[in-house]
Amino acid sequence: MKVLLVGSGAREHALAWKLRQSKLVDDLLIWPGSPTMDPLGTRLAMGLDAGMADVARLARNQGVDFVVVGPEQPLADGFADACADLKLPCFGPVAAAAQLESSKAFAKDVMKAAGIPTAGFAVVQGEAACRKTAEQYLANSGGAVIKASGLASGKGVFVCKSQADIDEGIERLYRSGMAKAAETVVIEEVLVGRECSFFVFLGAGEPTPLGFAVDHKRLKDGDEGPNTGGMGCYTPVPWLPSDAGETVMKKVVHPLLVELTKRGMNYTGCLYVGLMWSEKGPSVVEFNVRLGDPEAEVLALHDKRDWARLIAAKVGLIEENREFVAAAAQNAGASVCVVLASPCYPYGEGAPQRFEVPRDVFENGAQDVQVFAAAVREEQGRLMTGRGRLLTVCSHGKDFTEARRHAYAHIKKIAAHWHGVQYRHDIGSGLVEG
Repeated sequence: MKVLLVGSGAREHALAWKLRQSKLVDDLLIWPGSPTMDPLGTRLAMGLDAGMADVARLARNQGVDFVVVGPEQPLADGFADACADLKLPCFGPVAAAAQLESSKAFAKDVMKAAGIPTAGFAVVQGEAACRKTAEQYLANSGGAVIKASGLASGKGVFVCKSQADIDEGIERLYRSGMAKAAETVVIEEVLVGRECSFFVFLGAGEPTPLGFAVDHKRLKDGDEGPNTGGMGCYTPVPWLPSDAGETVMKKVVHPLLVELTKRGMNYTGCLYVGLMWSEKGPSVVEFNVRLGDPEAEVLALHDKRDWARLIAAKVGLIEENREFVAAAAQNAGASVCVVLASPCYPYGEGAPQRFEVPRDVFENGAQDVQVFAAAVREEQGRLMTGRGRLLTVCSHGKDFTEARRHAYAHIKKIAAHWHGVQYRHDIGSGLVEG
């Protein structure tokens, strides 16, 4: 089959690597892609400013069998809708269903209607109303979560435990490039528990869970510093109860699908369920309508199944083999990934320090360590880093101790002379295994 992958970041680099391992995939096209993805596929000859319908039409004309959309923005902009108009199978929801991520206000309304456990909330417009409501939540419960309703690249959420936190969150929301995403703001109660995420492929047939991962959003060790798009994660999650997956399917995924059906929406694609897990069980923090980043990278390495086959079944091109789907039980060991970020991440303050990336970083033949690139561009034949998250180093081992050892040894080789590069040293540490 011929597949088109949409995206250019580390998540899409991992998806390209995963799809190319499938015997089902004869040809992989990528748009817009990146130089680090070139060994895995062929970039579609269309510019970054191409319209969704034009890209979908070219894909159909080139004989693409199905499309996989990596990032959230093309889904919010209607890429899956353009594919549907051309009867081109697409793994990614149409824009109406993608509001689960592109509008946190919509997502909270759906959760409320479906009876899905989540934090109490209020929806407001404008800086004054945002401040007033957040201060009321702080006074009443000792905390408030301020969330831009629109897409903010994972940086529009502020957990506030003091007036100073509220002041800083509002300053970031309204005066640092997130004002459009913050035209509507959701104020929530602060949930208590441990965070994790659950991933499931949806579409034709029964939902196919990928499992859980824990992403560390804070920039610095010990979950300190500002929120980011993600600085690393691990899978599986040993502190969850043994029936955690069944619980999330029963309390969240199935009620969500019922509610979406009531609203006339079908969902094909990956659903990311962000959770806070307490002694009472799971509460939903957020929905995303795609694989996470860096969760996609660590899950792609950890899950031994053929994702192209799973996706082709979800878009209705092949029959789903339930025995093959259930093979996730064979995923043994542990996997971690660690993100390397530029010195000016996450808010872009100051001039970016740039580093050269040796090409052999991405040519590791071993299946237990893989490196995926985000803000890396080619200049005069050299791979150079830019601004933001740069690389994601993923490692698999028989346990977290081994996986961490491999990952950090690899990072030491890569970043030995990258003065100022930021990465966390505690991803996957302190976990009780076995």
